Amino acid sequence: MFNYTMAKREIKIVILFVLIIAVLIGGWRLYNKLEKNKQSFSVDIYEYISPQAVAVININREYNLNMLYQYDPSLRSLTGVLGENLSFPTIISKYKDNSSILITKIKQEKESEIADYIRNQITSDFPPHKREYKDAIVWYFTLPDDKFLVCSFYKGMLAISNHLRPIEIFIDSDSENTFFSDENNIEFITKIRNSTPVCIFTKVQDKTLALNYVPDDSSIQLIGYILENKQKAASDSMAFDYATIPLLMDLPDRMCIDSINVQNGSKPVSVKIFLNKKF
Repeated sequence: MFNYTMAKREIKIVILFVLIIAVLIGGWRLYNKLEKNKQSFSVDIYEYISPQAVAVININREYNLNMLYQYDPSLRSLTGVLGENLSFPTIISKYKDNSSILITKIKQEKESEIADYIRNQITSDFPPHKREYKDAIVWYFTLPDDKFLVCSFYKGMLAISNHLRPIEIFIDSDSENTFFSDENNIEFITKIRNSTPVCIFTKVQDKTLALNYVPDDSSIQLIGYILENKQKAASDSMAFDYATIPLLMDLPDRMCIDSINVQNGSKPVSVKIFLNKKF
């Protein structure tokens, strides 16, 4: 009888111990999940835009992406694999070598679901290849014509590119040195970012064009400002022809400039650019 009672007590202790361990593990997982979701909510996505980018497309809220493909159909290769899984803002940065990267916020519990969605969107005979870069995991998906889709879930964000280097630049980001770090007109940049569904920022020489994207049936208007380094402007004694700046923009191959309207009297200089298809 004594042995039976002792055995029952030991069993209860073991069960209690297992329950405590299960609660601790569950609590740790819940805490970790909440921390990752908090990270996704609090991360400043604009701190991960590299100063090496020459143009940035900011999708501020839900948008008919077909209207954006009117400007650049190649963007579909990045946005298309996510379907409706874009959060806002979503940012697409472009570099001088014509490579691009898409960055969007992702909640931790959505990561596996979105990873599965990407796999289902990509038809390939090869499974994705996993690599480590610093403290991040980078996934390679094989595409037709010897191309790749490279992506990484990192600090509450998802980055997607057709090249590895933009992903590495994203992971290496320095919050003190970003695409907007050197701008003295951040209030205008923020105003455009927050008030328009889609806006485009592009750098030309020492100036930045901050432009609201307004598509029409057969044309596109880019309306906004030409921002410059105030110190350089103050030291430049020669009058500057701001109308030449939009002509130096790196536009998609299918687009050309129809006309430019510059208001030199405003501070900063306001500009309206009319684009049309080449063919």
